[in-house]
Amino acid sequence: MLTREEHVFVHKRAYLPEHLPDYVSGISGEEPFIHRNCLCFLGKGHLTFVGFPLKEEGGPVSSLYESACERFSPETVSVIAPEIWLDSSSIERQPPDSYYRLDLPLGALEPDLAYMVRRAGRELQVIQGTFGRDHRRLIREFLKDRALSAAQHNLFKRIPNYLKKSSTSHLLEARRGKDLVAFTILDTGSADFGFYLFNLRSGRDPVPGASDLLFYEMAGIAQSLGKKALNLGLGINEGIRRFKEKWGGHAFLPYASAILTRKPPELADLAHKL
Repeated sequence: MLTREEHVFVHKRAYLPEHLPDYVSGISGEEPFIHRNCLCFLGKGHLTFVGFPLKEEGGPVSSLYESACERFSPETVSVIAPEIWLDSSSIERQPPDSYYRLDLPLGALEPDLAYMVRRAGRELQVIQGTFGRDHRRLIREFLKDRALSAAQHNLFKRIPNYLKKSSTSHLLEARRGKDLVAFTILDTGSADFGFYLFNLRSGRDPVPGASDLLFYEMAGIAQSLGKKALNLGLGINEGIRRFKEKWGGHAFLPYASAILTRKPPELADLAHKL
C-alpha cells in the first residue's frame, strides 16, 4: 500500500488516469504500490503494471517491469505502456490507442459548439451530485445497448466503488427538473491534470448538447482548481475521438496494453534446476 509521502509524490506527478490510486484500486480491487517510480496494483496472483513512470529515471520500462515481477511474483500481469516489448506465446495484446489532452484554460469555443452548450443550458441544470439510483439506471442502459467485454462491464459496474473510495472525484449531473439526463465524472487527484473519466447519457430522454454542457462545466472546475490540462483518456473509437477533438483535444501519448501469464515461481525454480 502507499504511504502518505507516496500519495503526495503520486499527486504531484500523475498525468494518466492509471496514476490515480483510488480510481484503479476502486475499479479493480487491487492494492497500489510504487516500484522504482512506476505504479503497480497487486491483486490475488495478478499484477497491473503501469509502464508510464512517474519520474524519468530508473532505467528502461522493460527492466522496471522485470524487477516488479521479481518483487511481486504474479501469476498473471496486465501491462500498459507506450509500447509492448514482451514476446511470449501466452500474451494477449489489445489494440493500440492514444491518450488525449486538452490544455487549459479553454479558448473561445467554435460557434457550433458554443451554440450546443447554450442550447443544452436552456433545458438542463448542472450540479455536483451523489451517485444513486438514477446513475445506476444510466449505467444499465449503457451496458444493455453495447457489446462490451466482461472487463469493460466490470469497469462500469464498479464506478460506485471508485466514487465511494475517492476524495478527488467530481460527479457532475445534468438534470431536466428531477430527471437525470446525463452525468460526467471528473477526477482532480493530480497537481497539474484533471481527468475526464466517464460520460453517460440517457437514450430514453436525450437532450442535444448535454455532454457538451457537462464537458464545459467540467473544464471550468478543473481550470478553477489550477489544473494545466485535462487528460481526456483514450480515443476508443471514431465517435469518441471526434468528440474530444472538437473540444481541442489532441493525442499526446501512445498507449499499448497486454495481458500475459507468467510461470508460477515454483515452476520457474524447477525449470532452472533442470
